[in-house]
Parts: sequence; C-alpha cells; structure tokens
Amino acid sequence: MSTAPCEIPAPMTAAGLRALAARTPETPPTALAAPQTAAGVLPPVAAGASCDVPGRFSFVQIQQWAADTRIDGERATSNVVVFQHRHWRADNGSGRAVSLRHPPGPQPAIDEIYPPGTLDGTIGPIAVDSAGLRAQITSISPPFLGPSAVLDAIAGLTSWRTPDREARTAILTLLSHTNGLTFHPAVRDRAGRTGAGVSATGDDGTTRGLLILHPSTGEVLAYERAHFTPSKRGHTRTGDVEDYLLFSVHTRTSTTNTP
Repeated sequence: MSTAPCEIPAPMTAAGLRALAARTPETPPTALAAPQTAAGVLPPVAAGASCDVPGRFSFVQIQQWAADTRIDGERATSNVVVFQHRHWRADNGSGRAVSLRHPPGPQPAIDEIYPPGTLDGTIGPIAVDSAGLRAQITSISPPFLGPSAVLDAIAGLTSWRTPDREARTAILTLLSHTNGLTFHPAVRDRAGRTGAGVSATGDDGTTRGLLILHPSTGEVLAYERAHFTPSKRGHTRTGDVEDYLLFSVHTRTSTTNTP
C-alpha cells in the first residue's frame, strides 16, 4: 500500500464556484457503455491509493450539483445549485463541515464543528467485511428501497468517510454480489476521469443511480442520481440530473484545518 501523501486540491473561492456553475448550468445524465458482468468491470481487490495515509480524521472534498425545484401554483421551476463541501470526520463521530454554495442563498457559506457522537456515531468507520458493510448499508437504506438505494448509501457513507484498502475491497465485493446492479466499463465523471460504472434503475426505469469508481483502487469518484421521462413513440427518452457528487479527494489528516 502506498503511503505517499496525495495532492489535496485547494478549496474553491466564491468566484471559482460561480465560474463552475456557469460552465455546467445544465448537464444531461452520464452516457453509459454497454453493460458487462461485474467481473469484467470491477477489480476483485482494491489497489493501494496515494491517499492511503494515517490521520485522525477522514477528509473528503466534494463538488455537488443539485436541482432546486420550486412549485408556484401549478408551475414548477428548477435551478441548479452548486456546492463545495469539505468534510472532516473522526471515528468517534466528531468533525467539521465547511460548505460554500452558488447562487449564495440565505447562507452562502457554512462552517460547523461537531462534538463526538454527532456525526452518525452509531455507524462508525466503514466495515471491512461484506457482512458488516451490508448491515451498515441496510441501516441507511432498507432492502425494500431496491438496489439503487445501495448505491445511494455507499455515496452517503463515503461523503464523510475515507475507506481504507480493505474497506474499498469490501465495497467492491458487496457490489459484485448485489442483485439488480448493472456494470459499465469506461464511464467518465465530470472531472474527465474514467472509471468503472455501477448503475441501478427504479420506478419503472424513470430513476437511475450511478456510482463511478476508480478502476483499480476502488475509490468513489462520483455519484449521480437522475430522473428520466418515459419515451413516447417517435420521441427520444430524456433525462435530468437531480443530484451529482464529484469527489475530488478522499484522504486522512490529523487536523480540521487541512489546507
């Protein structure tokens, strides 16, 4: 396993977040390659990553695009809100969250400190065995919610935690053995990185969850939740992204003042 420190991107400024929002006001759902078996797409064991380093806190940096839909009478309008989130989380459930958004809204920036036990303390670190990980997933997304909820739960877990190599292997194993998932090679995220795609549809094909993983380390690169309009005769099926998470770094650090 590599112990070389990874490069941590600098936090975005309000101007940088505004420019990012201008470049991506509306982006269609990610195009997917033809499906293959899990064995043809996912590595059986996660490789070491440059960010596999020791530290008290998991540190995760995320860019998020979220559809903000508002209903006025019988008319619905939707705008894309762009966020940057920086999350620190210790295994005792303490940590810090710093968020910036555009358009600014009532609270353009948030900086909160969390005492021990307040950040999903009962869940703890990501389990390194499939049975333990499945129990964590079930506690977040019960099985009746379907396979897409498994992807949603993994994205939620890794939004605050940095899984080590064993935990990433457990995630890969669980995905490989979960019914209802579809596997796609060479899926690009919004940073232009190419990864292994894992998707699941629900609600008669009108919703789709998509997890994009690094093809060798198993790190979560991105998560997308999209809604599709059923196709009609002579019309192309269209879709809209409801939520998109782009993970720019997963690492560990000893301080909540990470640059």
